[in-house]
Amino acid sequence: MRVDFNQPIQRKNTFCTKYDGMAASFGRDDLLPLWIADMDFPVPDEVTQAIARRISHPVYGYNVVPAAYYDAFAAWQEKHHGWTVETGWLCHTPGVLTALSAAILAFTKEGDEILIQPPVYFPFRSTIEALGRKVLNSQLQYEDGKFSIHLKDLKEKAKRARMLVFCSPHNPSGRVWNREELEQVEGICRKHDLLVFSDEIHSDIVYAPNKHIVFASLSPWSREHSIVAMAPSKTFNIAGLEMSVVAIPNRQLREDYQYLLRYGLHAANPNTCGLAAAQAAYEYGEPWYRDLLSYLEGNLDYLDRALREQAPQVRLVRPQATYIPLLDMGALGMDSAALKDFMANQVGAALNAGDTFGPGGEQFMRINVATQRENLEQFVSRLRLALERLV
Repeated sequence: MRVDFNQPIQRKNTFCTKYDGMAASFGRDDLLPLWIADMDFPVPDEVTQAIARRISHPVYGYNVVPAAYYDAFAAWQEKHHGWTVETGWLCHTPGVLTALSAAILAFTKEGDEILIQPPVYFPFRSTIEALGRKVLNSQLQYEDGKFSIHLKDLKEKAKRARMLVFCSPHNPSGRVWNREELEQVEGICRKHDLLVFSDEIHSDIVYAPNKHIVFASLSPWSREHSIVAMAPSKTFNIAGLEMSVVAIPNRQLREDYQYLLRYGLHAANPNTCGLAAAQAAYEYGEPWYRDLLSYLEGNLDYLDRALREQAPQVRLVRPQATYIPLLDMGALGMDSAALKDFMANQVGAALNAGDTFGPGGEQFMRINVATQRENLEQFVSRLRLALERLV
């Protein structure tokens, strides 16, 4: 392994939400920080070097997206997901949530119902509601430690919806939807003429033998009726640089979308440093990325084993993707409020509460394993002691 992911990095007083925003969210700042979906790891050296080269130039004006950046993104998609992307399909946004906001504003109207599949990334709900649309829940099923799509419920809800906000891979369940599942979802959307906004920001953090399939690659229909949002932020730990790529193969949809981005949201110009970083990441970040996946999988192996041995009342919902899996704490018999209090004030750890992800999340807590192994060891030790005190 070329990168020492075990090396601790001091992140306090760097304006990072995970550390410096802890007190605002948890009422204290001394918790073990295992929340917020960014990583406690240094970015690839090539990314740091690219930023340094760019900031050595003393002018930071407005930017255009160079063809080389979209070429690098397209090459990455071809290599890692077998998806042939035409660079003319691509648009820049500062992030996936900006991309979602633009899609909602461009292609739905106030009062329209938009489908989501909770427990799911909670800003989906708040974004839909803030823009005057209605949230339509089709809750995932949870059985034998695994989440699945409730197809019968999705079919019924789709009759009323205008759009499906699809999370693939799914956050926080960690599911990688297989081809059969994706084709069933596509069939439902096709029958009811739903536009699909597919959030695929976690598509690179997938563990073998699972394989991510881009929604737009399923068929000619999916290509023409979907908006695919991706980003280098989760893959290369550069969320603060605000770079996201939106792929819209349908020309009319793309033109309407770009018009709103440019003139309605004024969100089409990239961040100076973000542009340099993202291009370097896609062009040179492969070795770092491979080492990252290996380290993350090792962390998951450790956490799974340690919980079974030291805290069997808590179960890791083993993810097929993402570094932010769920812990099933249903065996403790606590409600959501009690779980939050237990984790913060008895365990001494900051995790994301499952109920924030909507219906079906109440018995879970979401943990971030993209951290040094010693932090996970400390978490399990604290959890074991807290559980012993419950007896």
